[in-house]
Amino acid sequence: MTERREERREMGGDGTTQAEQRSERSGRREQNKAENRTALLKAARAVFAEMGYGAASVRDIVRRTDLASGTFYNYFKDKDEIFEAVVGELTGILLQRHRDGRGRAKSTEEFVRLHYAAYFNFLAEDPELLALGRSSFTAVRTLLDKPDVRALAKALNDDIRSAISEGILPNVDVSYLSASMAGIAFEISMVMVARDPVDPDTAAEFATRLMLGGLDKLPRR
Repeated sequence: MTERREERREMGGDGTTQAEQRSERSGRREQNKAENRTALLKAARAVFAEMGYGAASVRDIVRRTDLASGTFYNYFKDKDEIFEAVVGELTGILLQRHRDGRGRAKSTEEFVRLHYAAYFNFLAEDPELLALGRSSFTAVRTLLDKPDVRALAKALNDDIRSAISEGILPNVDVSYLSASMAGIAFEISMVMVARDPVDPDTAAEFATRLMLGGLDKLPRR
């Protein structure tokens, strides 16, 4: 009898145990936290795209959501931190595109072209991302040494080493080649997004020809 009374006390009105109820409440809290963070990131991306990093404020971001103003600080310290998170989220998508693209290359030209095409098309195909690039490139430049963005450089280094080992790329200095490819991509993209219309194909062709024209003249190791 005692065991039955204890069991009834531990059961809720819907037949669930207290442990199950606690687990359900915890699950809902985690889901709400994830949804709130997603809402803030989505709002921040839109605000940065429309206003630019410099003009945007935390208040502008929160106003685009249904959240209370103080909720922002449960997830991000300030505008800098949420901007870094927005760029980091985009970097993750771009990283996967680079891997899918460069991994298909069967020649030097394909490797280089797929690298630039992935980057320029990624910027050009999404109007909001394009606006973000136009309004906040200077702010993005300050994040180049952040871990999320550095992951792009590491992936490029790894892909270059693999391509060299497979005979797709010549055996040149990996770090110099990676820095050159990344630098050309970033600087040309700044010019590309400022043009109207934006032409990622022409940008990729120019960058590819520039890289290939010089690549044949690099010293072999």
